[in-house]
Order: sequence, then structure tokens, then C-alpha cells
Amino acid sequence: MALILSAATGNFNAGATWVGGIVPGAADEARASTGHTITITANVTCTELSNAGTGTYILNSGVTLTANVTNKSATASSPCLAFSAASPATASIVGNPTGGGVAGATAVFFNGTGTLTITGNATGGTSTSAHGVNNGAGGSLNFSGNALGGSGGSASGVQNSNVGNTTITGNVTAGSGGNGALNLSTGTLAITGSILATAIVGVNNSSTGPLTITGSITAATAAGVNNASTATLTISGGTYTASTVANAVISTNASSVVRASGSFIHASNGFVPINTPKFILLTTPTLAKTRYALNGSTTYVDMFTADNSLGQAAITDVRFGTVYASGALTGVAYIPSASSVAFGVPVDNTTGTATLTAADVRAALGMASANLDTQLSTISTKTSEVHAIHGLDIANALTVTPTSRTSGAITQAITGDGTTNTVVTRV
Repeated sequence: MALILSAATGNFNAGATWVGGIVPGAADEARASTGHTITITANVTCTELSNAGTGTYILNSGVTLTANVTNKSATASSPCLAFSAASPATASIVGNPTGGGVAGATAVFFNGTGTLTITGNATGGTSTSAHGVNNGAGGSLNFSGNALGGSGGSASGVQNSNVGNTTITGNVTAGSGGNGALNLSTGTLAITGSILATAIVGVNNSSTGPLTITGSITAATAAGVNNASTATLTISGGTYTASTVANAVISTNASSVVRASGSFIHASNGFVPINTPKFILLTTPTLAKTRYALNGSTTYVDMFTADNSLGQAAITDVRFGTVYASGALTGVAYIPSASSVAFGVPVDNTTGTATLTAADVRAALGMASANLDTQLSTISTKTSEVHAIHGLDIANALTVTPTSRTSGAITQAITGDGTTNTVVTRV
């Protein structure tokens, strides 16, 4: 990556603006030298835009800048890049804004009333109020990416310092010195993403501008969110977790109202997730829980909303039509009656009572009762006769003569010459 320095105030795309007449390209870092103002009038792609001294960039309406923007000036309160156009002007930045190392060394200063869209991750600097991005007028800032506070005091990733509207879509995390996001005035700040504190508050709302957060909020040494004014705080769609030394949300002004919906997790020592005089459920919580400390130890009691199926049997394991889980679930399993299950086999809360009868056998074989009885009777009679004619019936001895064999009521005639043939006939 080549570092290309400005030679004079001028248009970014003019060769005369840059030392050596070389306009910075995609692989270059472009630096605005002290005293120079570089105007970006057409789309630009660079690896990085930076500044020195009072050097700065002006972003015009209708332009897309694709580059990281880093304040490297040693002069206090000298922004690296500014967008000052009035509504309905628009501009876009695709890249990561990073604050600098001296007081007020903001990377991107939005001081117009138009709309600025930034896609990237903003990081506060290492000195006081060295913001990644500052919405300092009445415009609309649409920021997509993560906002990380810097190590400098009040060096926010993203700051809304006037009456403008700032929307952040991404996670917001405090740094070691600055908030991830800071709302200083009457403008609105809306965040969709998780909020995480460090020793510094993750999001600070210090004036009357309303604050809306959709996502989880987690405390650390400091609170996740501090609402220090009379502003209304609206939070939803997440889990709000206190630490043992800080609340997830603090909003202690008696005129402020916190409207929230989600899961509320107390710390083991009893620190509440939301510390506020006025609390209103925003909507009926769904799939949520509240966790309370139990006796100040590391054990808890969890209470779930009725639609939460944790620990509930699957509907396929519950009798058809049975409503359970506070009305949220209905069983679909069909349980046979005891009379339909073999005797002694466990079924439902009892055992089967069904027994196998002759009628069951006949029905299974498709035979009428009378027909089967006749067949069984015939088989029995024939078996007895065979038994008798072989001399096996003790009660009816078999008597044999040259012309007959007799056992009880059974008589057989013997004919033939007895030498070449013998014929036995039942008579």
C-alpha cells in the first residue's frame, strides 16, 4: 500500500491535488495534509483515507466512498472527513471509521441534514471525544456494522450529538474509555443488535432523545445501558442480564419510563436486570424467562412464559386432545383402550385385558362357528376310529378272523384269496 499525500486543496480526482500528480487508487492510503481540504465529488475507492494537522475531506452528495476512514491528525478537533449536505442529499461510505489520538479527533463528522449511510465497523479513538462517527446536526445516519468504544474518555464508536436520527444495525460494545454508542441530545437513537458493557456503559443516553433497542443487553463492571434523562427507553427482542455489580439497564429518573419485553436475568446476588422507578411490559413476552437469585448464592429460580416448552413432553407422546403447557400444547398420540391390548401388557396407566377365545380364532380364520365345530367333530371321530381299528382302544378289543376285523361298532370284511391279494372293506 502506497501512502499518497495531498499537495494542495482541491478535488480528490485531480492530479494537481496530490504529490507527484498521482490520484490515490484502490491499493493506496490517501492523506489530507495540514491546511488542505480535499473534496470528493465522485465515487472513490482506496484502502484508507487519513489526515494530518488540519487536513480534511469533504464528501459530496450522491457519492459513494469505499475506504476505511482513520483520523491520524495530531491537531485537536480536526475531523478526518465531513458530510455537510442538506436534505435531501445522500452519500455512502463503505469502510471502517476509526477515531484518533487527540481530543475531538473524529473519523467521520456528519454535520448536515441529509442522509448518510455507512457500512463498516466504527471504533472510538484513544483520546477524549475521538469518535468513530459523530452525527452532529439534524440529518439521518444509517449505520450498519458494529460500534466499539475507544480507550479515550467519551470516545464513542458512534455518537448522536444533536437533533438528528441515528440508526445502528449491529452489535454495540463499550471500550475501556468510551461508550459503544452515545446519545447526547434530543435526537433519536435506535439500535438493532446486542449491547455489551465493560467497565464503561455500553450505550449511554444522556439527554432527552428517545432510545430504542432491539436485542440483548449484558452488564459487566458497568451497566449495559444507562438512560440518564427523562427520555423513554424502549427495549425488546432479547435477554437482559445483570452482573453482580451492575444492572443490565439503569434508568433512574422518576419521569422516565422503561418499556421492555424479553427475558430478565437477575444476578446471583440479587442485582436486578432493569433498575427503574417506572417499568411497563412492552408486549406479552414470548419464549421468555425471568431468573431470580435464590438465597443470594449461585443457584436460581427460573420462571418461564407459558409458551416456553422447556421440559415439556412432545405432543406425539401425549394423549390425543390433552391440552397442557398452560394451554400452549395439545397431545396427538392415540392410546388404545385396555380391552384392545393383550392381557397383562402395560398400556396407558393400566394393563391390557383382552383374551383369545375360540370365537376370535374362528373370526381370524374366516370360518363360521357351526362349520368349524362340524370339522372338529369329524376329525375327532375319525381319530377315534383309527385308534380302535389298530387295536389301541382298551375298552374295545380288536377281534380278527380270516374274514373280518371287529372293534366295538367298527367292522371290516376281509376278502380275497389271502395269497395274491387281500381286500379290507368297512361294513
